[in-house]
Amino acid sequence: MTYFNPLVLNEHIKQYKRRRTFVLLGLLFFLNFFVAVGMKFIYSNTDFTFWQYLHVSTYLIFMLNFLIVIIAGDIVSSEFAQGTVKMLLTRPVNRLKILHAKYITVVSSVFYVVTIHLLFAIFFGLLFFFPTLMDIEDGIFMKIVLKTLFGTLEMIIIASFTMMLSVLSRSSLFSVAFSIFFLMSIKILLAVMNHFQVVQFKYVLFANTNLSQYFYGEPMFYGMTLNFSIWNIVIHMVFFYVLSALVFTKRDV
Repeated sequence: MTYFNPLVLNEHIKQYKRRRTFVLLGLLFFLNFFVAVGMKFIYSNTDFTFWQYLHVSTYLIFMLNFLIVIIAGDIVSSEFAQGTVKMLLTRPVNRLKILHAKYITVVSSVFYVVTIHLLFAIFFGLLFFFPTLMDIEDGIFMKIVLKTLFGTLEMIIIASFTMMLSVLSRSSLFSVAFSIFFLMSIKILLAVMNHFQVVQFKYVLFANTNLSQYFYGEPMFYGMTLNFSIWNIVIHMVFFYVLSALVFTKRDV
């Protein structure tokens, strides 16, 4: 642990001193602002409440994936692109710990992004819907909590997938662009396969990442259960880790 904690701190400093961090924060601010204004305008003459707005804000977590993809897709490949990987590997710590430090930074970024999003959502919710603060519907608080937790878990999975691409390709452009394209296309593909009930697609990771389907809705494909999805996620996450670790520790720089 002597060298590991400074490694994690160093990765955080490198990530959050970049100009793009403030751009991402600005995007989070304006995303929540425009949604709050839209909800206020659309439901101006209805009983739309603060808690309903917070529930709507949980659906924006999917949009946050595109922000976290930028961080995860760049965290390893940028070291190769800038030539700083050789300096990084001269430290008296093995490569696996360096990879762990980077992964912890990515996962931490997921929690930071979700937390900031929630703070903005609460701020604009209070700003526009404060009179309805005490109008709490039965079960809506638990629905907000669960959808936020499940959305955060999905972000961690997507971040892990993108970071694996970053390790394999050593290209920020490829890992970010491919992940964004994949995120958009896989949802469409799964929706089509769901329509035709091609049940073999239940084994695809991204058919299982949204665990809220077991609490608020129904499984995407016949035969899917909560345990099935959890094991599917665990197996894929182990695969991402092992493949990333093998490539990062063995590759010449």
